[in-house]
Amino acid sequence: MEKTYIDSVNKTSREVVMRLYGGIGSKIDGDYFAQQLAALDAEDLDMIRIRVNSPGGNVFQGMSIVSAILSMNTPVCVHIDGIAASMAAVIAVAADSVYMMDYAKMMIHDPYFVDTDSQTMTAKQRKQIARLTDMLRQVLVRRGMDEATMSKLMREETWFSASEAKDAGLCDEITSSARNEYMGLNPMQLVDAVNAEYQSTNHQQMKEVNLSAEAIVALGSKSGQLDEAAVSAAIVSTIAAKDKEIADLKAEKEKAVAEVEQLKKEKADAVAAEAVAFADQLVKTGKIAADAKDAVIETYKANPENARKIFGSVPERTKLSGMVGKTGSDSSRYASMSWDELDKAGLLAELKENDPDLYEKKYKEMSAGLRITRQ
Repeated sequence: MEKTYIDSVNKTSREVVMRLYGGIGSKIDGDYFAQQLAALDAEDLDMIRIRVNSPGGNVFQGMSIVSAILSMNTPVCVHIDGIAASMAAVIAVAADSVYMMDYAKMMIHDPYFVDTDSQTMTAKQRKQIARLTDMLRQVLVRRGMDEATMSKLMREETWFSASEAKDAGLCDEITSSARNEYMGLNPMQLVDAVNAEYQSTNHQQMKEVNLSAEAIVALGSKSGQLDEAAVSAAIVSTIAAKDKEIADLKAEKEKAVAEVEQLKKEKADAVAAEAVAFADQLVKTGKIAADAKDAVIETYKANPENARKIFGSVPERTKLSGMVGKTGSDSSRYASMSWDELDKAGLLAELKENDPDLYEKKYKEMSAGLRITRQ
């Protein structure tokens, strides 16, 4: 399932609730959170609410979220459910409005490098820390506090209760909770308690799952509401149906490939038959010798059009009978030639094919001369 920080979408009020619970950079992917915020800004929404319970974390990932909030057209309201410390406080203050539970806490401080003592920092690291501190301070003072005061509070690592945060202008409203048991908890105890309550509440809510119109169609729900077991069963059934659909498409593809291969074979066989007929015709017309037939067939099979161009320009052999029929002088000349003369001129085979009577006559004359008795 695709990761998401979106808790709920209310299409009636056109509001979305996102949840920033946990360390930024460890549990919360700040860059991805910012991408989801930017994507929601393109929707037709009246409000985006971010529920916060975070000890802070990576400055750069946190600033991705701050930048997204500050560039959005859709109003953003942050609700601090437990604590908003360090980078999480900067994110909260960047919102258009900030609500804190009456037991909630906020903390601001200067940024630092993890596992690096201030005494051992290099000049480059000190310069980088100074720039980061200035960047965070510029976000924190956007609610009206002067820079000198904010610098002092950050440097001293200051914790605010809900009422203190409101007095400092870092919070707009305090939400009454009647959760007196949370009032005396230290920051990390408060983080754990709020997380545990959310997990419990979320588990109860998941017993009944409200589905979108698209999910209702996809999972086959009639009522638009399914319990977890029914959702799981519906998902398994839907996946099985998709698997069958994929298998059917694969079978159709294999069938189509086989049909294409069969068509290719039939075409090749047809071309081969044409090649044989083409070569036979060339032999018959005397354009090629019989022993060149196989080479012509292969040439035709490789490129029928080129083969027709090449051999179409070869003149047909002139038959003896045609020559005899054209002029009386030619007829008299061949008729007057002896067997030996015809043999030396290579005309006996053609004479036999085209004028059997003359061939027979010449043969008898030759035989008589040699006193050969023909069987």
